[in-house]
Amino acid sequence: MTRLGIRPTEARVRLPFDQREDRKVEQWIESGRTPVVMVPGARSHLKRWGAEKFAEVADRLIERNQAQVLLAGEEAERPIADRVIAAMRHKATDLVGKTTVRQLADLISHAKLVITNDNACLHMAGMAGTPTVAIFGPTDERKYGPRAPGSIVMRRTLVCAPCELALCPYTHGCMEWITADEVYEAAAKILEQGK
Repeated sequence: MTRLGIRPTEARVRLPFDQREDRKVEQWIESGRTPVVMVPGARSHLKRWGAEKFAEVADRLIERNQAQVLLAGEEAERPIADRVIAAMRHKATDLVGKTTVRQLADLISHAKLVITNDNACLHMAGMAGTPTVAIFGPTDERKYGPRAPGSIVMRRTLVCAPCELALCPYTHGCMEWITADEVYEAAAKILEQGK
């Protein structure tokens, strides 16, 4: 943008939420716990990190950081969410397919952290200013986010990534080789900085 003579600003788009949305979101968030929204879905299967890895990170956040993990996403992502829930040792708050878009945006604005693939919730977190651990594989984080201050991008540096391809000609290592340990450490760092 600066090449075009346009100066980027830090101004954020704010969605106005009404009291009904706020009350609904407040019912979902448990008092005394740190709300962390996890979004394991994405339209393209190539942009999805492993459900079992999401589950491992969720369990650690619950055990070590007193987090309330709230799973979010659209109804089409139900199979992915079910795999995360089945792999978890602890209970997550399952909101997949149960929110309106406005409720989801309001929920993200109340969260202390969002952990997500490259999807619409990543951009909602940017608008809300909610720090994000954004998991990137075939898409380019320089183009697609995250925009919230304090966010961390998780990606493998490979000669083929980001490729922006619809099909992976290799082994999908750009996503497969990102570990749960790395994502948890990034999440814990953001939560610690937010205290």
